[in-house]
Amino acid sequence: MSADFAVLLAEMQADFVDELPDRCNRLEEGVMALEGKEPGAFDELYRQIHSLKGSGGMFDIAVITTICHQFESYISETNRQFNRKAGTKALAYVDLLRRTIAPKGRDAAGVTSIEQALELLRVDSLSGRASVLLVEPSDTLRRLYRDVFADKPMQVVMMERGLPALERMLHEPFDLLVISRELPDLNAIAVVAALRESRSRNSDIPVILVSSNPAPVPKHLTIHAIVRRDPQLMPTLTRHVAESLSQGRGKPRAAVAP
Repeated sequence: MSADFAVLLAEMQADFVDELPDRCNRLEEGVMALEGKEPGAFDELYRQIHSLKGSGGMFDIAVITTICHQFESYISETNRQFNRKAGTKALAYVDLLRRTIAPKGRDAAGVTSIEQALELLRVDSLSGRASVLLVEPSDTLRRLYRDVFADKPMQVVMMERGLPALERMLHEPFDLLVISRELPDLNAIAVVAALRESRSRNSDIPVILVSSNPAPVPKHLTIHAIVRRDPQLMPTLTRHVAESLSQGRGKPRAAVAP
């Protein structure tokens, strides 16, 4: 990186931090609009959080990206029944973003404190449910998965591609990964290999691989189960998900108070 580019990047990062109070104000307004059932409120709030998440990644402020990942998940989960209680919890994410404005909110101790607060929010919002990331490129199968798991005691986050799923797992805790081997960008083997080598909290979560490919899977990836794409896909997958979450490794992790 050239000296001129480094200076420019530092200036852009400083401008980004200076804009954070205004962006947090707009997020608060977005939460209130969603609570008030205003037309288009969810899409606009999600867009703002997503934009802020991207900026956090661009300017290497990972704690902002981490907050926004969980914030996105929360409003997506509660959108249909977004009431005053949900609004209060959503504003707690905005408060955590405000903590990153001061330099001490971005140093090691500040980041640790924010991560602990995030975990408390996550566990509280899950209400004892497990959090499952399901990566599947097929629209039809995602709809089927959504219907099958709708009444199960778990929060299911759906994604279509491997690289965004990996990026999300590096920032947001999950209790189980269900992933299709065949993905349009980064295949599941590469995703799981990168996850196992990472130092993220998800590096050792159980993984269920959905595949029509008979090629062997490297043993060091520690795949919990391989489910074939055949007529028994859904009952087999449902059974393995239940087994994984009942073995302890996939149970929701307790939060650690800051």
